[in-house]
Amino acid sequence: MNSLRNMSISRRLWLILIVAVLMLLTLGLLMLKQIHGDLYQAKSEQTQRVVQTASGILTYYHSLETSGVLSREAAQKQALSAVRGLRYGKDDYFWINDLTPVMIMHAANPKLDGQNLSAIRDPDGFAVFNEFVILAKAKGAGMVNYRWPKPGADAPVAKTSYIQLFEPWGWIIGSGVYVDDVQGEFRGQVWKASVVGLVIALIMALLVVLIARSIVRPLQQAVNAMANIASGESDLTRTLDTHGQDEVTQLSRHFNSFTAKLRQVVGQLQTCANALGQSSTELGSNASDAHDR
Repeated sequence: MNSLRNMSISRRLWLILIVAVLMLLTLGLLMLKQIHGDLYQAKSEQTQRVVQTASGILTYYHSLETSGVLSREAAQKQALSAVRGLRYGKDDYFWINDLTPVMIMHAANPKLDGQNLSAIRDPDGFAVFNEFVILAKAKGAGMVNYRWPKPGADAPVAKTSYIQLFEPWGWIIGSGVYVDDVQGEFRGQVWKASVVGLVIALIMALLVVLIARSIVRPLQQAVNAMANIASGESDLTRTLDTHGQDEVTQLSRHFNSFTAKLRQVVGQLQTCANALGQSSTELGSNASDAHDR
């Protein structure tokens, strides 16, 4: 602790600010890391929920088939029409393929409808639709990570999809979230957090400046006044500002009281010196008169 005495008060205050900002930055980074994970998890869970909801549409039309209201062909046709028009988020969509795998319906790319997808692979060589079939047969539903072009684009980007098997018709319905969309939302969160953090840091810096000035300036005046007294050429009429209730104000009051007592002592000494000088003069005058006689 004594090592801090080698630093000025203003530097110690700035040190507090620097440490506080570093701690705030560390806390912010940890929070952003948590936000990133939570955001990705939330998107994945949202995709799972919407796929389950869309699967409910297939269940509804299948019930119409089993009750005899619609034929299988009519039920499937109406179900495909309903799912094709579903959208959520920005441009998120659904697709349906069978266990062959042949694309039954792709809402964003109708050119794939009716095509066998077993040979389709992403840029990493991942057999996307074959993996959908394997997962659907093994677990009935689940998440798959791969790369796929966004609607209206050609370049594949990272994507996480949730697929679910609709066993009565042998269909796999799925939807996914593009990772770069999540990253875009995360960057927005980082930008907001950075702005808030910068504002907080500026406010803290302003407080440090104001506090430092309120302490250092009057304290430096007291130091200069004491140095002036110590030099032997003091101006005892000098007083320090005593507006306030802090310790520096108390020091200023004590200094003013000290200089007032010094002025009083000096005044008494001067009076005594004058009286002594007058007495010496009278004594010298009396001695001269006695000598003359």
